[in-house]
Amino acid sequence: MSDRPDAGSDPDDDSTSVGRAGQRRATEAVVSLTPSECWARLRTHSFGRLAVVVGGRPLIFPMNYAAGEDALVFRTERGVKLAHGPGSTVCLEIDDYDPHTATGWSVMVLGLLEDISEGGDPRSQALRKLPVRPLAPGIRGSWLALRVDELSGRYFRGGWVGPRPTPS
Repeated sequence: MSDRPDAGSDPDDDSTSVGRAGQRRATEAVVSLTPSECWARLRTHSFGRLAVVVGGRPLIFPMNYAAGEDALVFRTERGVKLAHGPGSTVCLEIDDYDPHTATGWSVMVLGLLEDISEGGDPRSQALRKLPVRPLAPGIRGSWLALRVDELSGRYFRGGWVGPRPTPS
């Protein structure tokens, strides 16, 4: 079995499942990405969404990051991420979608967030050398590292399409 959906699958095939409100599934193709495929996407992208829980509520922040050997690193300034993130389990998500081919992918990282701004250990020093270029303005002098404890990803093709028109 291939790790990618059949590019020639026919969305008009009557064998597809019926979905909501008379719609049917164009394809059932959702493929799990391997850890190496997830890391490849993390290393070739630099923008994602960081979810931090504050007072029982998830807050999501757009973030530029760089990927190290076993962690992702961010630069930030004083605020919610720095006040509530370190020592907490957080989630980073990156994705892409191509509307022309109706394909997309998503990678999620869960792990402990650490403040490595002043860490003198070799790992913290190495992570601070990674090229993080924040899009947001400001000094962004604090460094946070997301240790990758859980990594998952998926590739998907197609989606819901309307019912086939009936011939007149």
